[in-house]
Amino acid sequence: MIPIDQITTFDRVRQASRPQVEALVASIREVGLINPITVTPTDSGFALVAGMHRLEACRALGMTAVPAITLDLDANQRIIAECDENLCAPSLTAAERAEFTRRRKEAYEALHPETVHGSNQHTSSRQVGDSSEAPRFTADTASKTGQSERVVQRDAERGEKVADEALALIKGSRLDTGRYLDSIKNLTPQEQVQKVQADLAPSPAPEGKQDVPPALPADPERRKLAKLTTDALMDEVIGLRADLNDEKAKVARLKKEREDLAAKLAEALSGEQGKVIGNLQRQLHQLKGRIAEHQTAAKRWERKAVKAEARVKELENMEVVIA
Repeated sequence: MIPIDQITTFDRVRQASRPQVEALVASIREVGLINPITVTPTDSGFALVAGMHRLEACRALGMTAVPAITLDLDANQRIIAECDENLCAPSLTAAERAEFTRRRKEAYEALHPETVHGSNQHTSSRQVGDSSEAPRFTADTASKTGQSERVVQRDAERGEKVADEALALIKGSRLDTGRYLDSIKNLTPQEQVQKVQADLAPSPAPEGKQDVPPALPADPERRKLAKLTTDALMDEVIGLRADLNDEKAKVARLKKEREDLAAKLAEALSGEQGKVIGNLQRQLHQLKGRIAEHQTAAKRWERKAVKAEARVKELENMEVVIA
């Protein structure tokens, strides 16, 4: 149990969402906190690694301490852990994915400078005798988050090229799509901010007319899609198609692996070892048949023994009556 007032959250990439906190408050009030938060010790207390919404929900309930798992992480490892937890979530927007991926890349390359493109591995900070090699950033992130390396590279590029001020304006707005981020990433930071501000400015309504927003669908997912622009919807479709192609490629690789294994098995069974295995399988099948026959015979004799015992008891009763 860690005192809540000893846990700092000020330097996290993402802040808590009020609706998510309120939903967790109701759940924790009813069944308690099932999954502990994760923290790491600092000079002044603890820094949060994972569980921002759970922590804020416990704080809202007036709790003074919270169950926590403690990990010994440095600042870069903590950033990577936070980014991994969020990048695995399906609810991130394009701007959030870009920011988390960029922050993870900065922290990862600080921990593994030898993975930076163009670095001199002979002058890296690897310890003498350490023969381990860290995987490249895209490969490591893909394995931790379930994304393809292509998607990781795309999100990292967006996060590196779009200025923080522009990203802050875009987050959660109707412009928060991958297509829009790509459209401004080659502008200067100042031009990016100016364009975002101009694109977010409401367009003047024609004289004598008032903008009446269309009714949104009741279904949450449809409501979310209804708020997107046509370009945003196209970006969603392109992203889904890319993910589908990645999955198809994985299926094709698995099928190829299965076919290779089947071929190797057939080749193994065709040799001398295969003949031996075949003979053993036939002998085993014969033994199973003989066991089944003996079991059937044993049941038959068991039934006869029961009848015989019943007949003996019947004869004994007759002798008692005659006597």
